[in-house]
Amino acid sequence: MRINYIEVIGGIVIKRKVLVVLMYVVLLMKTLCVYASDTVKARIGNQFFDTLEEAIQAAGPNDIVTLTSNVTLDETLKINKNVNINLNNFNITADEKVFEVEGGSLNLSGTGKVRESEPYYGAIVMKGSNDPSKNDYSTISVGSGVTLEGWSGIFIDHNDNNTAYGILVNMNGDINAVNDIDGGPGAGIYVNGNIQHQENEPVINLSDTVNITSTGNGIYSAGNATYNINGALISGVESGLGIKAGTFNIFDGTIRGTGEDKTPTTGNNNGINPSGAAIQMESNKGYAGNINLTIKDGTFESNDGNVIYEYTVNGSDSELDNISLSGGTYTSKVDKDVFRLSDSFTNNHTGFISGGTYSSNPTIYLKSGYGVTENNSTYEVISSTISVFGEINKNNGSITPILIALALVIIGIIIYLNRKRIFNK
Repeated sequence: MRINYIEVIGGIVIKRKVLVVLMYVVLLMKTLCVYASDTVKARIGNQFFDTLEEAIQAAGPNDIVTLTSNVTLDETLKINKNVNINLNNFNITADEKVFEVEGGSLNLSGTGKVRESEPYYGAIVMKGSNDPSKNDYSTISVGSGVTLEGWSGIFIDHNDNNTAYGILVNMNGDINAVNDIDGGPGAGIYVNGNIQHQENEPVINLSDTVNITSTGNGIYSAGNATYNINGALISGVESGLGIKAGTFNIFDGTIRGTGEDKTPTTGNNNGINPSGAAIQMESNKGYAGNINLTIKDGTFESNDGNVIYEYTVNGSDSELDNISLSGGTYTSKVDKDVFRLSDSFTNNHTGFISGGTYSSNPTIYLKSGYGVTENNSTYEVISSTISVFGEINKNNGSITPILIALALVIIGIIIYLNRKRIFNK
């Protein structure tokens, strides 16, 4: 007798036809699970999307698009509205230029990487407005767990009118700038040289969680922008900072030039040639100039060259309009001066140093009222009143005993001059 109606499973009697249906349901569920893991790329809450593009298109200004797997883009994603993306331990990759932000905001959070697989432009390219009154026209915010990788991490480009009004960068993550596909050295952050307006220029804020490494310049500021550096680590083989224009406010941080000394450096009208300096400033008539450098604190190092190097090319006068160093540690790791500045600058500027520690004597650059003490070939800048006594006692590096002795002498003189008044009341 053929049994074709029942099966016994775990002691439960089930009709064979029901069992067949259950088996098909299980297989279908497995198929759907595989499909979901292979194709779903992002979600907004509990709504899932097969592509990141679809998720961004559907997102409202306060929605967070969360990645559910790695994303490889066929073309650049253009951002012209408010977009929030949580990388969620996944990566977003495109051949070149992953995101282009123009007239919108891009906020990246979570942990993951945004990268060019064939580096040429940058992980994020930004373009500003034609309207000088447009504030925060194109903005990005990059979280501390996010890494941008490409020829540049952030490429600020000019628009058709050679302007870039209303660009704001709040950077808290990392940048790994690599050679492009033609072998050209990278730039961690690059501002295009056609951006020359002084009003409503791009503003770039770098926090103490930022780590920029580059095969070229950590930052290449060809065009005008304002940089506020609050503790970032910026390292470049060709230079830490390569500057042709812009304002740098450095409150703290570490800036390093790690490559070999290439000074004297020749001018370049389409880029900047290497120097090996921590901070390299080139005055070139083809660029906006108006360079301003203010350093409050930080560490500035060159492995093989000068720490701060400024030079002129193509008959230009120095475009270093202002420099002020009130603190920081400046170290050339070989037998080179910390400073190498052009005659055009030094002939037209008085002292600019009021603090800091240097691996070569900075006396000729001191502001009035300041002096130098030396200890084991390290030069510390202090007020001139203190420096007189510090020089007397420079062998042990301490001026406190001298000041105490001086105070006791002064007290003794006062007592002597007033002895009759004190003892003959």
